[in-house]
Amino acid sequence: MRVVENEGRNRLSQLLEQAARDKQLDEKAINKASQSPFRTPMIITVVAHCEPHPKVPRWEQIASASCAVMAMQMAAAAQGYNGIWRSGPWTDDQRVRQAFGCREQDAIVGFLYLGTPQLKSSTTVLPPDTAPFVSYF
Repeated sequence: MRVVENEGRNRLSQLLEQAARDKQLDEKAINKASQSPFRTPMIITVVAHCEPHPKVPRWEQIASASCAVMAMQMAAAAQGYNGIWRSGPWTDDQRVRQAFGCREQDAIVGFLYLGTPQLKSSTTVLPPDTAPFVSYF
């Protein structure tokens, strides 16, 4: 886990900008990548450092790291902060993986953006129809 804040957001911005340029993305996408670290004052990058283990398969190590992200997001919300868990193409980008110390077997499970809410939501979210993906035994 790496915490990105203060000057680290500038370093992450430069990293993502260069990664976007390496992928030959258009200027709009390059700008979006370089601006993303400034959405919140803190970003926690969570890496599953996976090790061969006879009782804990790689997928379970990744799932455990993912649960840690969710627990951090829930703890932040309980303290009055907002957060969003982002993944996307940067989790698999070699330049980004190297910057966060990933080995071949490791996985970036996400970037947890945390900050103080600026606006109260006036949107009402309707409950989803769970029938397509929930069944009862």
